[in-house]
Amino acid sequence: MKKGYVIKRILYSVFILFVVTTLNFFIPRIGVDDPAERYYPPQGNMSDAEYEVIKQLTREEYGFDVSTPEQYLNYLGDVAQGDFGTSFRSGNPAVTGLIADRLPWTLTLSATTLVLGLIGGILFGVFAATKRGRWQDTTLLNMSTIMTALPAFFIALILSFYLGFEFEIFPAYTNPNLVGDFSFSLDGLQMLARNAALPIISMSFGSIIGYAQTTRNAVIAVTNEDYIVTARAKGLPQRSIRYKHTLRNSLLPIVTSLGFSIGGLLGGQVVIEQIFNWHGMGTLFLEANEMNDYPLMMAIMLLLSAFTILAILVTDLVYVLLDPRVTVGEKR
Repeated sequence: MKKGYVIKRILYSVFILFVVTTLNFFIPRIGVDDPAERYYPPQGNMSDAEYEVIKQLTREEYGFDVSTPEQYLNYLGDVAQGDFGTSFRSGNPAVTGLIADRLPWTLTLSATTLVLGLIGGILFGVFAATKRGRWQDTTLLNMSTIMTALPAFFIALILSFYLGFEFEIFPAYTNPNLVGDFSFSLDGLQMLARNAALPIISMSFGSIIGYAQTTRNAVIAVTNEDYIVTARAKGLPQRSIRYKHTLRNSLLPIVTSLGFSIGGLLGGQVVIEQIFNWHGMGTLFLEANEMNDYPLMMAIMLLLSAFTILAILVTDLVYVLLDPRVTVGEKR
């Protein structure tokens, strides 16, 4: 891998992160003469004089009592140190603490769905490619078409109704005591698995079909390449040809799809979390939005953006490792 390409990609990612951080600071201030009014809206039982006092205290607490450029520099300095400020919630908890409490629960759903989708999708996709034109392949194509038109939240509602309410196989809603009562014990893991089952199943359908479709197309694209024909002529076992030669040379589009999926890990599925009352990052953002908790919303958006940028950077570098011919912007 060329060092120049790596350095260029890293610098480009840092620049994009800087732009995102800048937008994250200025967008909430668009159309607002006094940020204190947005951070602390007027209450019905307050006089004008009392509200002015409250706004002044708010300006001092959140740093609005200095000029906007100075606020921006202070914001960059705080973010660089991992300080995202305090929430507007009762007690003014630290934003980083609220995110740290919810992040593991979103990763539980997203990472599990990603692993199941990747493994199941690759196996299903390779199998469908080897049965091209037969019912196995046709089934995948039909399922892909259906999943394109069928959103994950619709599947979640169906599973919640039948497996949750009708047959009571899994909890239709997440146990509200799951977060507080969870412990790394057999009982705790069993409770977690039961409550996470329906959200994970709901998201896994689309994930498996998506990876399967990508894998199928990539495998078919290299099936008639010279090295595959040579491997068949040598009499190598079909299993070896299928996974060692064909799949190995079909990884580029799969890696691209994986990179974008990893970028969305932290955001989770907001609607899915709402349907099953799962206390993850998605529900945390909605709660912040309902409460006009701008420091929390800004921190979540910046965290998601930074993680997505990092995922894309890693994907680009892995792409070059898999295929050294990829030299975007480099002279050959």
